[in-house]
Amino acid sequence: MNKYCLSEETRQHHYPENGENRTVTLRQIVALCDFADVTAGTTGGWIDNESALSQQGNCWIYSSDSVVFAGARIEDNARLLDTCSVSHLALISDNVTVQASQIRGECHLFGDACVLQHCEIIAARGLTPDAEKILQIYEHAIVSRSRIVHQAQIYGEVFVNQAFVEHRAEIFGSARIEGNEENNVWICDCASVSGHARIIAGRGEDAIPTLRYGAVVTDDAVVEGNCVLKQRVRICGHAWLQGGPLLLDDNVVVHGRARIRGDVIIEHDVDISDDAVIETFDDEQIHLRGLKVIGGDQRITRTPLLGSL
Repeated sequence: MNKYCLSEETRQHHYPENGENRTVTLRQIVALCDFADVTAGTTGGWIDNESALSQQGNCWIYSSDSVVFAGARIEDNARLLDTCSVSHLALISDNVTVQASQIRGECHLFGDACVLQHCEIIAARGLTPDAEKILQIYEHAIVSRSRIVHQAQIYGEVFVNQAFVEHRAEIFGSARIEGNEENNVWICDCASVSGHARIIAGRGEDAIPTLRYGAVVTDDAVVEGNCVLKQRVRICGHAWLQGGPLLLDDNVVVHGRARIRGDVIIEHDVDISDDAVIETFDDEQIHLRGLKVIGGDQRITRTPLLGSL
């Protein structure tokens, strides 16, 4: 027995595609029986054909302002709440909740994931050598007020709030990505965040943590404020970075309980570990580059003289 039917009333929905304005004809869903928290006769969102919403399970499109079309599918017990737009081969299944968000392109949201509060999910395949990889959000991941694009992967117990995640970036484990009303967190290219790591945007101008080009933050590490991590940078253990601004680039590793704070540039094969502290004062800048190992309880508060390390 079907759980819903399509109304006779139609609605024209206009949307952009490849620089052109297109139109699709939609019909509203009407519940035929009671299931979950839906009662017979309840109207819901608008779809282009029955393949967009499974007749099986408790999946439902709750808002009459929501649309699902262009090969997108809602299956199992997935729910769309408030005003949502889901299109262009997006698949939402299992127990996923989507609230007030736009999802477009070939992607898969599954498990118990939640996409909440004005997210924009824009999937795109074929941009990298890993052409078959699709954007996925799954397991118990929670994504809120964020823009997730291309082939990004978000899964595990992660929490992502007010972030921009793009290309093949990956967030997993129990990581927390914490942007705010003033600044997003940017995780781009092939960067990854995992373990119990936290990436925290600061308040004020340019306090935007940015991970690019394969940068990795993992374990219990914390990166906060105006920090830019670039090629083959790895932050792990209980390391803590607080930018003002801070730039790490090209084979820099920070681990142990190391602390870096302030206006600091570190680049080209530098290893910082143990309880080492690198910290600036009085609007000065520290610049470390070249093959160096800094560990123990070393404390650096100014750029060392040539050859002193």
